[in-house]
Amino acid sequence: MKIASKKPQFFKPIQPGFKHGLKIPIGFLKYLEGLNHIKHAILTRTGKKWLVKVNDWRLEEGWEKFAEEHDLQLGDFLIFKHEGYMEFEVSIFDSSHCNREYAEYLQEGGNNAEETFKKVEF
Repeated sequence: MKIASKKPQFFKPIQPGFKHGLKIPIGFLKYLEGLNHIKHAILTRTGKKWLVKVNDWRLEEGWEKFAEEHDLQLGDFLIFKHEGYMEFEVSIFDSSHCNREYAEYLQEGGNNAEETFKKVEF
């Protein structure tokens, strides 16, 4: 017996040519019924949002920026959790099969600011 997920998900391995777009799997389209007129999707990650053009269920314009900002590489693995309408929370796993870790540099104070290194794990 299958139990319906409250927030359905799909995964995509990063393959050659990924910077030019990413196709939403045909099997996932049942969760997007009635939304074929929508021309954009919102990808969210750690509270930040990216607007991405959708063409024939393919993430295109804006996807390249998302891929660059997250330094996506061949062998990475993404999980898209449907948050409703055309919004997806994206989780990124690297070739080690673990959540991708990102580094953020934060500055504190005015002119005497020191750079601190904060490791953020998603």
